[in-house]
Amino acid sequence: MSLHLSPNTRRATIETFTIESDDVNGTLRRVWTVIEQRGWSVRSLLVEEVGGGVETRVQVSPTGNGRSIETLRLQIERLHNVRRVKLERRSREKPSRWKEIPHAAVI
Repeated sequence: MSLHLSPNTRRATIETFTIESDDVNGTLRRVWTVIEQRGWSVRSLLVEEVGGGVETRVQVSPTGNGRSIETLRLQIERLHNVRRVKLERRSREKPSRWKEIPHAAVI
């Protein structure tokens, strides 16, 4: 018996976004909602205040097949108060300069 993977089957990966936004109020909730509605799961969320704004690092993984990470990036980039979204594929390190925000503080 051999195992054949469908071309649409993807390994469980962790993708990382760095999101530059004007402020954190409401933006985190909108980002989290878009991620979950588009078939992704939030694995890690880190926030840092920078200059006149905020940088948020979000690690996500797919919850199903056929989910495009580039489409998700574009959808997040269109959100209110979001300046730019940078995709860093398969980055699992958490820089020490970032502070972790508990899920309860976001909601």
